[in-house]
Amino acid sequence: MKTIALFDDLQGGHHLTYLRLFSKTLLELGYQVMTFCSQPDEVSTWIAINCPKQSQQFQALKVQEHHAPTLPILGKLPQPLVTLLRWQYSAEVIQKASSQLGYSPDLVFFNWLDKYFSNYLTHHIIDRVFPYNWSGLYFHPSHTQFKHHVLPIFGQELIHYAAAKSSRCRGIAVLNEFDAKKIQSNLNNPVIIFPDLTDESPPDPNYTVVKEIREKAGTRKIVGLFGLLSKRKGLLTLLETAQKSVIENWFFVFAGHLYESDLLPEEISRVLNFVNSQPNNCFFHLERIPTEAQFNSLIDVCDILFAAYHNFPSSSNILTKAAVFQKPVIVSDGFCMSERVKKFRLGLSIPEEDVNRCIEALHYLFHQIETKFEDLQPDFETYKALHSLEYLQLGFKTLCKNKNL
Repeated sequence: MKTIALFDDLQGGHHLTYLRLFSKTLLELGYQVMTFCSQPDEVSTWIAINCPKQSQQFQALKVQEHHAPTLPILGKLPQPLVTLLRWQYSAEVIQKASSQLGYSPDLVFFNWLDKYFSNYLTHHIIDRVFPYNWSGLYFHPSHTQFKHHVLPIFGQELIHYAAAKSSRCRGIAVLNEFDAKKIQSNLNNPVIIFPDLTDESPPDPNYTVVKEIREKAGTRKIVGLFGLLSKRKGLLTLLETAQKSVIENWFFVFAGHLYESDLLPEEISRVLNFVNSQPNNCFFHLERIPTEAQFNSLIDVCDILFAAYHNFPSSSNILTKAAVFQKPVIVSDGFCMSERVKKFRLGLSIPEEDVNRCIEALHYLFHQIETKFEDLQPDFETYKALHSLEYLQLGFKTLCKNKNL
């Protein structure tokens, strides 16, 4: 029996969801699985319940998030060196666990491969410190959308993911089909499109936050922004939209951790002042949403989802949530999310930070809901099917078949 190790030292957001679903899929494909993560008990318990027949072939091992050292006077290390140390750290963790368990992985799959790529870092260097066959999910290859870095003096274009040229790399997975073509043109190793999965747990009927929302919203239509509430997620745009929509029969819900790092001090003050003013058409729950079932209950209570992110060329599983719960969604023009919304008619796209167009989109989508989508006719079912566990299994089969795993 071949062994595949999943490795992700981050937590929060989608990380736990992907570790669980990837582990389950690989176990059902007949592999022995080692999962390295920060919350091993959370994964093990879930596997025992959702994949009991294969649980004997599963090991979850704790790993701490890697933090690069800082140097006196010099401070932070250059990014290529930080990334190289991360490869070295990961190898040491896997080697130690392998010695304890008595077997080594035939393939290491990094659930967040982005942290293992850096300009100036080639596969020749990586091969010296990481002795395992590897692959991973490259979440945000945003460099494919913007200007490339070039090698000083020579003017040679640098490839951020040059490490993937390694003979030990068995291919990389991406969520964005538009990125896949661009990356594949620079690599001999396969680039495989993975579905952007979501946990489809039934909504938690006892989640008190949702009960409060229903009570305060009354008969008003609900618009929601959930997860990490940040400037990049369009927080300021939706707040201003709410301010300019007081006369409408709409209710705006903001639920999740308030991320202040990408906000200017005056923007933070503006957000907190608005929250503290307790506007009648808004509901704020500025705390992390504990479980996927509770997250799904928030999605389910909404009429429209807001996902008009700023400068965001990547995929987002909020579209999968929208398809699962059949909620129209507003996204920003350009890039992957907009193309998918247009193709599957999941909602509307608007220019970034355009409050007036957001209000127009809300009017249109609420009318569509009232008329049972007579014009829009969203294809939620097809989108949901394309981002399902069945397609994840197909993706892993393709990856493993390419290298006879």
